[in-house]
Amino acid sequence: MAITNKRGQAAGAAVLLVIIAGLLIGFVILLPPSERAELLDEDYGAVDSTTTDDTDLDDAVIEKNLLTVSPGRVDFLGHKEIEHPLPVVNIYTKTESKIIAEKNIVYAKKGAFSGEPSKFKFVVPDLENSDNLLLSFKVNEVKGEVVITLNGEELFKSEVQDGDSFIVNIPANLVKEENEMLFSASSIGVAFWATNMIDLESVQVVADVTSVEAQSSKNIFLVSETEKKNLEKVILKFKPDCQFTEVGKLQVLINGNEVYFAVPDCELSLVPIEFSPELVYQGENEIVFRTNKGTYVLSHVLIESKLKEVEYPTYYFELSYEQYQNVINDELRLRLEMDFVDVVTSKFGELVFNGHVKGFDTKEVSFAMDLSDDLVQGNNALKVKPKKTLDVREIKIDLVK
Repeated sequence: MAITNKRGQAAGAAVLLVIIAGLLIGFVILLPPSERAELLDEDYGAVDSTTTDDTDLDDAVIEKNLLTVSPGRVDFLGHKEIEHPLPVVNIYTKTESKIIAEKNIVYAKKGAFSGEPSKFKFVVPDLENSDNLLLSFKVNEVKGEVVITLNGEELFKSEVQDGDSFIVNIPANLVKEENEMLFSASSIGVAFWATNMIDLESVQVVADVTSVEAQSSKNIFLVSETEKKNLEKVILKFKPDCQFTEVGKLQVLINGNEVYFAVPDCELSLVPIEFSPELVYQGENEIVFRTNKGTYVLSHVLIESKLKEVEYPTYYFELSYEQYQNVINDELRLRLEMDFVDVVTSKFGELVFNGHVKGFDTKEVSFAMDLSDDLVQGNNALKVKPKKTLDVREIKIDLVK
């Protein structure tokens, strides 16, 4: 029984320690930033970021203006890289044998004083993607030779037998979008009393037609003003899934500019393609993948922007010996005023004055700060380092009384 009581007491003590530790952590978190920094022996800076506005300076009289600048937009980049992931790209071409045109029966006669060829007009709808055109027909009855012309050029002339079937290759250079084929019987020669004739059936023009509706894929990615302004390099990455012997070249276009045209190694885990940042626009950008043969499945498609180190604006002003002495002797103070363009959003970041960091965090349209403790005689420097992109209307540094 005694052992049980001791164990219970030990468990209760442990719970009490946990509660006390939790209260201490909560107390530290709820402290103002400057007091928390002092308690934890941290260097937060000379100014509490939540109370940057020095109201004592508002009514001070300006003795001399030392600096007035209008920074405008000051960018903040929290990352050195920005990624634009894209969906899986599936592009392919499909080639099928199709009947371009057909005619059930062709009949023509040729005599000494009469005879008209049989006309067969047909259209090739997609001439650019149609290959291996063939003419096929079956002979029902024939007397003499069968003569076939295409667009005025002889295509076929031969003696045939009843019941024969023929397949005639059509040269690509003879084919147009709109075509006329003439079927006729051969001349009777000196036998003026005779008549030649042809009777054909199942006349067809066939071709290998490649469907190109799915041979390209277009995607859009967006680039912000800050990203575009600070672009150092851009890399496109993707993992290709394809059969090397069955595909044509893969073409990649960025805003209409070709950045890749080759057959990728289908066994690579990732294909990286670096291209010029000049090809990227602020706002909407278009990327197109295209092939003229076979099937590509591109996964893990990513456009990666590498960003330059942001050069935060730095401003300089001179302080003479007399002015420096006036501040040291508390006759004058050095006041900074920072004006923004809105009163809605929070504005926060750091001001680095002569190497000393001072935080600011405000929703007001402006605030004032005393820089007297950190000034130096001669050249002084102020750097603005926002923690979010800011629109700064004006910064003024004055000697005030």
